[in-house]
Amino acid sequence: MINMVNNITGWSGSFFLRRLNYLIDLVTFSSFALRDWFKSVRLFDRYSYRSLVSQIIFSGIDALPTILFLALITGFVFTFRMIALFDSIADTVTILNHVIALELGPMIAGIVLISRTGSAITVDLGNMKLHKEIEALELMGIDINKFLIAPRILGVTISQLSISVFFTMVTLGAGILLSGLLLSPTYFKYFSDMVSGLHTHLLFIFVIKNLLFGLFIGAIACYHGLRVDASPTEVPQQTQKAIVNSILMLFIIDGIIAVLMI
Repeated sequence: MINMVNNITGWSGSFFLRRLNYLIDLVTFSSFALRDWFKSVRLFDRYSYRSLVSQIIFSGIDALPTILFLALITGFVFTFRMIALFDSIADTVTILNHVIALELGPMIAGIVLISRTGSAITVDLGNMKLHKEIEALELMGIDINKFLIAPRILGVTISQLSISVFFTMVTLGAGILLSGLLLSPTYFKYFSDMVSGLHTHLLFIFVIKNLLFGLFIGAIACYHGLRVDASPTEVPQQTQKAIVNSILMLFIIDGIIAVLMI
């Protein structure tokens, strides 16, 4: 099939077909993992959520110092300077909501997750696969979808949304605070204007984008970690592929949502 498409459409057709097959495999892989987890999880059993909470702590809470540092810098570089440059409050609020909240916040949070959590998950699962630990779990009757895969995907998804909210609030708040302190106290009015400017459809897009970012970051990391077979050199190779594919997926999702918003 790939050869036929390659003969007809050349490199672009072959590349598109490989990307499509990869996406189908990824969606199927993550769907089965999440299905198995939700079928077996017990609502009020703390043991059911232990691995999920551990993943959230590693992916989200441990990343807060890095996110805080980046948010403060971004608040000065973008929010503060935009407020200083534009006279119209309405236009500035619209630009900040779209640039910071809908674009920069989710993207920076996603890149931080890919570099910290995505790579760590791929290396962890890759080494487990290499040392036959996953095979041993399966021989013991343990479903790795419920025990290893789904908690990581869900943990990354929840962390993506959480740190994106944190990054956006700090970036906007720090920029407005600096503007009020250094330029004019009238700029403190932006606090209320930013809240009133967050319409329901913008919040919906923000949540959906972050959930998709987190789902694909977690799924891609787990998928490539389990593709390690027999050689130690496969671990860095699959980690590199996971990072590149995750970043590429972020831009694809962001582009699709941007087109749908037009």
